[in-house]
Amino acid sequence: MLFVNGNNAIAQTIAYSKGGNMYINNPDYFQLVANIAGNHHLLSFSHNEKPEISIYNAKLEFVQKTNMPFTFPDNAELRIVPFDSFYYVFIRPHFTKQYLFWKVDGNGNCTDMSDAFQKLLQSQSDNIKLGFQLIPNQGQLWMLYHTAIDDVEKSTLVMLQADSLLNVSFIHKVSYDFKRYEEKLQQEILIFGRYLFVLKTLESGTSLELMKVNLATGFTIRNNFHSSGYLYAQPYVDFNTTDSTVTVSALLIDPDLNYRAKQFVFVSRLNKILVEQAPFAILKSQFRKKANTNFILVDGGSKWMNFAKWQQRSPAAFNDDRITVYKDYTMSATANQDLYDIDNQLTKITQGNNVSYSDEMGVRFSLLNKDFKIISDSLMPNNKDRYTIFPGQFTRFKVDSREYLMVAHQFFNRKKGLLLVTSNDTQGLGYNYLRVNERYNYMLSKSRVIPEQGIIMPYLYKREAGLIKIGIK
Repeated sequence: MLFVNGNNAIAQTIAYSKGGNMYINNPDYFQLVANIAGNHHLLSFSHNEKPEISIYNAKLEFVQKTNMPFTFPDNAELRIVPFDSFYYVFIRPHFTKQYLFWKVDGNGNCTDMSDAFQKLLQSQSDNIKLGFQLIPNQGQLWMLYHTAIDDVEKSTLVMLQADSLLNVSFIHKVSYDFKRYEEKLQQEILIFGRYLFVLKTLESGTSLELMKVNLATGFTIRNNFHSSGYLYAQPYVDFNTTDSTVTVSALLIDPDLNYRAKQFVFVSRLNKILVEQAPFAILKSQFRKKANTNFILVDGGSKWMNFAKWQQRSPAAFNDDRITVYKDYTMSATANQDLYDIDNQLTKITQGNNVSYSDEMGVRFSLLNKDFKIISDSLMPNNKDRYTIFPGQFTRFKVDSREYLMVAHQFFNRKKGLLLVTSNDTQGLGYNYLRVNERYNYMLSKSRVIPEQGIIMPYLYKREAGLIKIGIK
């Protein structure tokens, strides 16, 4: 296998679920809820049927299969809100305001809390206009939503905490500058009890602004990045819990927006008062040699970043609306920091690993030092002679202060695999092939980190689903 470096080898232990897989038949939603009172639940939701739960213990031994005591509606929205010993299942049927809200414990026992949740919504009905997010934080359920949408100069975020009976126990509002017709919201990151980070584009997409809003006082500091005419795409901000630094990154695209448009990567690191720790960098070689996707890690400063080369489309579609992502940065360093990405929770099941070949299929992996200089760089050409990396199927996680990237790949005899990439203190990037069962399709987007145990994810094989746990030392 190309890229395997013995000096960079990482010790792994691989275990599969045993005693019974879950039978699935094209469900509307398929979800893993991990480490609920020591058990792992595989959930399958199909319209007009009762949702199924397959329960596995900490050793991945099959315990039992059970059904939730209700029928999943057709074309409904689903959210899973996990806690340590239970999780909530929120279901929003289309064309109705009658929601389903169930509490499920580690043994699969279900409690209907729909009426209590309906009362919670009714208490906020005058303020909720554009939907809401549900987030677990330190054992409490939080509801986040925007209000005062008629204010063209300000955006207001409401943070509501509910108790175990779903009664309102705390509510707080914070506002920040937002010119609704001139600026575009790209990302919000909430650090509970401390700050709200807001990333937005302005000046027709040629300027990027990061704001840090104090939740208690509303006091705001900011930093702007002007591109001299280039357009910012795929902007992303990452908060480092260790030193409170912030990494801002984005794709920079030639404003001509044609198939020859130049595309660069912008990256900057700011301290806690949003002052640059080092001059920002413009990486100009990331999409050369037919590279279509670039994974970048800044040594000691951020999680893995992912950029996909912009493809030609109409200028009107250039700045697509992005889902607002709220993250709980009060979790431990080994926890999955992307747990509350609602887009991941709503991802539907996919069968197989299909890919269409073009002249630009290469995947580049790059390691930058703290001054944003490239110290390690490798390009996987993704040609038919070898095997294919699937850049859209990846997960990132942290173990013992080291950042890891896991990407799916496939040999051309249809054998599946996983590639683990991380930095080595002295030798740059290390690439390790995990010797997993080559018949299974691994669902990396649904993986979860189990502290002191490893990473766990579902796999698919024909019409069956099971679990794989990978321990890393």
